[in-house]
Amino acid sequence: MSFWVWSVKLTVPQLIFIRTDASKEIGAGHVMRCLALAEALRDLGATIEFITCNHYGNLNNQINGKGFKLHTIPRLEKPKLKQKLVGYEQWLGATQEEDANESLKLISARQLDWLIIDHYALDYHWENKLRRYVKRIMVIDDLANRIHDCDLLLDQNYFHKKNRYNQLLMPDIGKLLGPKYTLLRKDFTKNSQRGVRYNRTINRVFIFFGGSDLDNLTSTVLKVLIGYNLKHLSLDVVIGSSNPHQKDVHGLVMGCPNAELHIQTDNISELMIRADIALGAGGTTTWERMSVGLPSIVLTTAENQVPFIRDLDRDGYIKWLGSSNEVNKEEIHAALLEAIQNPSRLRKQSKMCQKLVDGMGAQRVSKLLIKGHDDSALIARRARIEDCRLYWYWANDIVVRKNAFNQQFIVWEDHQAWFDEQLNNRNTFLLLIESEFGPIGQVRFEYSGTHFIIDYSISRKNRGLGLGMAMLIKAIDYISHKQQPLTLIARVKDSNLPSKKIFKKIGFNKIYPSTGQGSHWFQLKLPLTE
Repeated sequence: MSFWVWSVKLTVPQLIFIRTDASKEIGAGHVMRCLALAEALRDLGATIEFITCNHYGNLNNQINGKGFKLHTIPRLEKPKLKQKLVGYEQWLGATQEEDANESLKLISARQLDWLIIDHYALDYHWENKLRRYVKRIMVIDDLANRIHDCDLLLDQNYFHKKNRYNQLLMPDIGKLLGPKYTLLRKDFTKNSQRGVRYNRTINRVFIFFGGSDLDNLTSTVLKVLIGYNLKHLSLDVVIGSSNPHQKDVHGLVMGCPNAELHIQTDNISELMIRADIALGAGGTTTWERMSVGLPSIVLTTAENQVPFIRDLDRDGYIKWLGSSNEVNKEEIHAALLEAIQNPSRLRKQSKMCQKLVDGMGAQRVSKLLIKGHDDSALIARRARIEDCRLYWYWANDIVVRKNAFNQQFIVWEDHQAWFDEQLNNRNTFLLLIESEFGPIGQVRFEYSGTHFIIDYSISRKNRGLGLGMAMLIKAIDYISHKQQPLTLIARVKDSNLPSKKIFKKIGFNKIYPSTGQGSHWFQLKLPLTE
């Protein structure tokens, strides 16, 4: 049988802060994808405010121009401090503690529903310092090189290795992984399904190597197109306002009659749509090009771009030439010439790209943040050996132990033995309940010969979201397809008011108290009788 649940989730306007930066060193990608998410969140009624550092090459005008309130952290002028900073902290321009203290001044008196962080220099040290001032934290990352203290992690990149965050996050953290969640602006969402490209001939080339393009790859590519008998091609050349090589690029464009220069343009999606092929970097614009089906020749400009660009090249989505410091003009010319001579391959790439990146990622993520999990989309599956660590983590949660009849901490070795025994016990069903965003909780059924004893728990990060009843109904529906008639028995502590309420709502009847144990037994018989 199947249970029907009528569930209405009332949402109130939410306040969300986003901590991110742009600069000549960082580039524009972090801010641009955060703007895409911010617009989607605002469409659902949320109030969005940004926190950025006032770096050289920032995009604060663009943030303000989109109508979002902006709080700026002053750029610290401490030469001695900068010499002590290592790695991505040099991009931050301060220690994590200093940045966290500045951010706290802005949010400590506010009631934040979400704090979203998109910054390579920030990790659990920064996040933990702000944790108690916000309800939930979301991290946008793609490095997988540091530990996070968050409730949700988004990595929109394409990787063959799906478990790369396993040792960096607690096991019940929701993870949004892959290009399905690519954060693209509204114009790309609108233009992502405008039809398949035919690419019978290559006439127009789109050139964009990021807002800063510190290596001046734009000029390198222009010299290839001008000097290798390719002057018949029309060129759309895009650079950011922070590009330090504007004079060089402008001079080259002026010397090419079929080229047009666009500086910090707002219609980049339209330029991509009318192009036949692109030459560009391996950052955020990779997903923009793919969403509109624009075949690309890519040069990676940062080490963190290499893994996912390599995988995209391996699987036939793009043509990767290598890192920018390893590629010469002759190789760029040869790749472009090969593409011009193989339009059928470009048509195939175009179709594949649009299938992988449909342009709806920002809408998917914003819906989850504002409305929560979709009850009807929960999935019940049998637990597997790789779920052992997750179950152990849940079992030792302070609330779970408080509501358990045996409240002692569970030792890992004891848990491993128990879990293995349960997996191989024909009279036990260990069900993991999850959504597409990650695990929700667990339900256990133990058969005693006449009935099943039911036990369940919800992960700490999913409590208070109204998921308990939907989770139990999904599990009961699962087991009711395995056995009919079916009698379910649940023992609940008197102090566990939420569970008692849920069992009653589902249809369990209280049958008798457990003498001297401060608990009651609840029973449900299936199929239901009139």
